[in-house]
Amino acid sequence: MKKFIVLLWIGMLAAFLPVEGAAAVKLACLGDSITAGMGVRKEDCWVSRIARALDKKAEVGNFGVSARCLLFKGDRPITREKAYRDALAFKPDVLLIGMGTNDSKKQNWIHKDDFAGNYKEIIAEFRKQNPKLKVYCLLPIPSQEAREGGISRECIAGEVIPLIRQVARSTKSKVIDLNKVMKDKDNLLVDGVHPNAEGHALMAEHILLVLKGKAAE
Repeated sequence: MKKFIVLLWIGMLAAFLPVEGAAAVKLACLGDSITAGMGVRKEDCWVSRIARALDKKAEVGNFGVSARCLLFKGDRPITREKAYRDALAFKPDVLLIGMGTNDSKKQNWIHKDDFAGNYKEIIAEFRKQNPKLKVYCLLPIPSQEAREGGISRECIAGEVIPLIRQVARSTKSKVIDLNKVMKDKDNLLVDGVHPNAEGHALMAEHILLVLKGKAAE
């Protein structure tokens, strides 16, 4: 009976959280300014909220860098950053990738044919460190910059997200749909791009539900 209860508990937590006494799971969050928590206090960022909620069950690392894109030929690829190398060295058990927002800029999206391939390369590089790595691809929220050629809500919805879903399927990764979570919530975007504290709380809540197996994506 005791064994059954333990197995049931593990299943409810999507099998990624440790049993009592085991080492904490290492969870890495790789992303741009939304992951970094630009515009909100550190403790209000979705990554910090997840870390508090999981407490000692997980060691959470925030490897977000503002203005970075995923495309290797883009203006500021995350792969060139120290944070990326640190994330690899962290050797996570679980990886949350929150990229694609800055890729939607006109200057970056001219390289869109490389997006899926570059995304897969990043996942493959992390899996070299840990073949059992669980990957969650976060779908970008519906951000929109006022300036022409900037972050595009239409590009995110119509092109970036379908490619991320394709990558998730082909790499046996899971999807977390933050776009749906933040849909029609422009009032929670302080500058059209970055969520306020309430927006971060909504995203953290949904991510936790997915990680715990209580939401499909």
